Amino acid sequence: MNQESHEHARELLQAARVEGISADGLRWLESHLAGCNECSKEANALAAAIESLRVLSVSAPADVVRRTSLAVHRRIELRRVNREPRVLLGMAAAISSAWTLFTTPYTWASFAWLGQAFRVHDMVWQLGFVVWWFLPGTVLSAIAAWRHLATPKPVSNPLAEMDWRAL
Repeated sequence: MNQESHEHARELLQAARVEGISADGLRWLESHLAGCNECSKEANALAAAIESLRVLSVSAPADVVRRTSLAVHRRIELRRVNREPRVLLGMAAAISSAWTLFTTPYTWASFAWLGQAFRVHDMVWQLGFVVWWFLPGTVLSAIAAWRHLATPKPVSNPLAEMDWRAL
């Protein structure tokens, strides 16, 4: 068996424990584990490690649990809020790129016609076309930079904000 199949098996083992895998993935994994002693040992070790964590009893004061839960929820909300503008900006960039590529022949012809109509040197109207062609990307980049500079930076670790001495 090659290294790629071992890596794929490790990825599936981890995914199966966290979010689950498809039926095809499960069949492939079971088939691989049946024929690969190394991956089978790793699967057994992973199962034993998870089982040992399940029997471990941890207790914490209710206030610590509440504050930690609030910090985790706040971090989730910060990540969601920070992700939304990137998705919108990515969609705008994709639409802008598609529109630019679609209209390039027409825009080139229009600039050529304007250059001939106003007797502008070819280099001038071609430079105008290049500036026009890069304008949407430049505007989107400027908006992204402005939004990046205007938004406050989230704390990298919300748990660091907690006053642990108050416990």
